[in-house]
Amino acid sequence: MDKLTKLKEFNENRISSIPLPSNEPVKNGIACPDCGEGLLDSTPMYILDSNPPQKAVKCPSCGYSGYRLV
Repeated sequence: MDKLTKLKEFNENRISSIPLPSNEPVKNGIACPDCGEGLLDSTPMYILDSNPPQKAVKCPSCGYSGYRLV
């Protein structure tokens, strides 16, 4: 009989082999509605569970914050 891998061991091996993306703010190519500078997705790994889904944005120049559609 083949030896089966335990679920915990499988998950630990799997997660260690997957490169995790950074949650650092990233440029999204959208102009700030207040100052015209480029907005950032402030937490790119998070999507609001709204209808329609949205992401939080922030302007590093003037401090504007809001949401964009995904």
